Amino acid sequence: MVSEVINGLATVQGNAKRSMFGTRWHEMLLILAVAAALTWPLQRAGGDFWFADQIFRWEGGHWALRDAWWTSTLLHTAGRQLGILLWLLLALAWGASRHGRISRTWQAPLAYLLTSLALTSLLISLLKRSSGVDCPWDLLRYGGEYAYLAPFSSFGAGTGACFPAAHAAVGYAWVALAFAMSHVRTRWRLLALAIALSIGIIFGITQQLRGAHFLSHDVWALTICWLVAALLARFWPWQKTVESSHHGARR
Repeated sequence: MVSEVINGLATVQGNAKRSMFGTRWHEMLLILAVAAALTWPLQRAGGDFWFADQIFRWEGGHWALRDAWWTSTLLHTAGRQLGILLWLLLALAWGASRHGRISRTWQAPLAYLLTSLALTSLLISLLKRSSGVDCPWDLLRYGGEYAYLAPFSSFGAGTGACFPAAHAAVGYAWVALAFAMSHVRTRWRLLALAIALSIGIIFGITQQLRGAHFLSHDVWALTICWLVAALLARFWPWQKTVESSHHGARR
């Protein structure tokens, strides 16, 4: 009895040491508060327009990079296809871990990562389709046809589907990799986080250069990706899955 309690406490302490920032409720609320605090100057005080105006002016008064090869084909289309390919490779790796072809230690992290990436993609897609928010290139201000509608004041009122930024989320969704590494390779989690943030920033800037998104769209893409990964990591049965894998390996 005493040994079970001690082992239980050790497991809790070990999980606490491995947990990334954002998995505790007050940390999630803090992330939401920061996103909301950034939203006001960007959407309400003209920050989004200011950044987009600078890009629009720099490109000569039109979205010159909208159809450029390196922004449209390389970083947008190929970037999205790479994200799909990586998910499929992860699925193959998860299948291999279930059959013992790679270490079963990776089974839980791979299953978590697959689930987090899929849920994030689904949620972002649903929000985009129901937001009614137009892309900058569709707005009258930048030569388009529609008046500006702020995302949170007129959700679903328009016909657009540009909020939050889905392509930036292709990169930001990989913050889940950092949460996964916290349970198998702790020393790699900061590298995983840096890679995910870098890809998200590159994809986000690419779409802003094309006139597809405002900066606040990227802020909420990152916020949603982080919260989905954090919530899933909080409730994922890491220890149970690892223990069942070890038992299976011993049989």
